[in-house]
Amino acid sequence: MRTYRKNKTPQESSRAIGLDIALKVVSFITGKEHLHYGYWKGLDVNLENLGKAQEAYTKHLFKYLPKKEPRKKLKILDIGGGSGQIAKYLIDLGHQVTIVIPSSTLVKHARINTNGKAEIHQTTFEQYNPRKNTKFDLCLYAESFQYIPVKIALRKATQLLNKNGEILIADCFRSAKEHTGIFRKPGGGPSLASMESEIKIQKLEIINQEEITEAVAPSIELEQQFYNTIGFSINRVIHSLKIIRPMSLRFLGILYKLLLSKRRRLRLEDRLFEKRRSKDLFLKYNHYMIFKLKPLRE
Repeated sequence: MRTYRKNKTPQESSRAIGLDIALKVVSFITGKEHLHYGYWKGLDVNLENLGKAQEAYTKHLFKYLPKKEPRKKLKILDIGGGSGQIAKYLIDLGHQVTIVIPSSTLVKHARINTNGKAEIHQTTFEQYNPRKNTKFDLCLYAESFQYIPVKIALRKATQLLNKNGEILIADCFRSAKEHTGIFRKPGGGPSLASMESEIKIQKLEIINQEEITEAVAPSIELEQQFYNTIGFSINRVIHSLKIIRPMSLRFLGILYKLLLSKRRRLRLEDRLFEKRRSKDLFLKYNHYMIFKLKPLRE
């Protein structure tokens, strides 16, 4: 039986709250608790196939796990491990997993998904303090790398590796294409150029590198369809209130403007009622990369 440790951590951020909400939605749609893009090669892009695409993503990522000797368990640090779904699969394969998660809600789900067999730390990776002499065969970032400064993410992971340890990263990186305006372009993360530069600075060797942007990009359009469905529902309610409860609608409008700044309102309305988050824009502004790294040995 593994243990659960709650490290000292700050108040949960809006990012953690957003992850909690996403977990609830994805779990309702797919019956599983994946919090990552889908890998859509060979699949029609619809909600029915979302779960299959997310499973295909995990299967593809696992091709890059370090090769282990017979009967040897890998010690894996799952950084930003979400609901513990990936950790569950790793444990099922016979590996020993430690998870770092900032959200208390996700910690509860991770404990259930891993059946208590993972060591879980409720904290950010920056504040994670492992037990003395703890080292890992693999530090895994499955769509969590972009939330940590590149320098810290690579340096700290490197320090936590054993002699032959590796770092496996699957995440978005911004392209060199500049963008302006208040509407955030789909995707995110540090620039790919900054990542490549920091790999050299940190004296890391690229064992494998693969770009899978085309394969994951359809997730963006499916997400946009979901938000537009919510937007349609909101517009339908507004239309009804205009007729039967005009004063109530006016009060809600005033409250809405008090709670959110104009900038936030514009961004929310853009997400709900427009169709800017497209596959083409994702491909334009992002590189979705898999990096397998290890420290250069002198």
